Amino acid sequence: MIQTKYGTFDGDSWEDLCQLVFKSKYKDQQYQEMVASPGDFGIEGFTKLDGVAFQCYCPDTHYTQKELYEKQRDKITKDLEKLRAYEHEISRRMGNTKIREWVFVTPLITDNKLLSHAQTKQVEVVTWGLSIIDPEFKVILQDADYFATEINAIQTAKGKKITLFSALELESQAEEQEVSEYEKNISKKNKVRCTFNGVLDEEKHLKLNRITSNKWLKNDPFLKEIEKNASEIYFHVLRAINQYESEVEELCITWRGDAEELISKVRDELAQRLSEATPTLGEAEIYRIADQMTSKWIALCPLGIE
Repeated sequence: MIQTKYGTFDGDSWEDLCQLVFKSKYKDQQYQEMVASPGDFGIEGFTKLDGVAFQCYCPDTHYTQKELYEKQRDKITKDLEKLRAYEHEISRRMGNTKIREWVFVTPLITDNKLLSHAQTKQVEVVTWGLSIIDPEFKVILQDADYFATEINAIQTAKGKKITLFSALELESQAEEQEVSEYEKNISKKNKVRCTFNGVLDEEKHLKLNRITSNKWLKNDPFLKEIEKNASEIYFHVLRAINQYESEVEELCITWRGDAEELISKVRDELAQRLSEATPTLGEAEIYRIADQMTSKWIALCPLGIE
């Protein structure tokens, strides 16, 4: 089993998911599954209208980058050879359709040498002169991100929590526009949070400023990633955030408790609203959104701390 940002898979579960994806995404191109009975002919299925053939591969264990490349390289080589070995059998099943693209679908691609290998094999396959191969034959590599929308829809239909963002390392490179103003807001409010018995702990203050700024700057890229990969969920997330934001300022005005208690209350209440609005979104993602939005509100002023 390997862990990906779309879930945990082995070879069988990845192939099962891919078949559902292909049948959904390519139904208008008349996708046909090629079940491995009575034999494996190097393709999981194909589209009759435009001659796109698909082959899935998922390792059953985690490998180093070098090991994964070698496994994927060898799988491509082995399965393309099957096109030559089983030319007659494939032709009987595909009819007049010729393979214009052979698409290798795998959860992760971590080494660009795989592109070079794909190009080498592409040229080689054309030289075989097979009756099932189009003269413009291409070998294409695609990872799970190419099918994010379909995967999310299928996982949601199965009642699974969506956790596709848990493995993302979003390194925000925010432009330095008006940042100083927001950093002043963060510093001012964090002074209150880091003042104990009337004394400011300057070391904690500086560290907390960095943490708050980091969370705030990662918020927008993270929401954009949600919008890109799960637009329907993004709509509900945004609506819940906007509805609650209108209440935050009033809450801050009437708040009489400790600053940390206020921040915890805002973060927890937003997480609860998000959970109610998006029940298919995983708990880790919900808390991350709530945590980052709280930091953003500290920077942009809706969350006032005196």
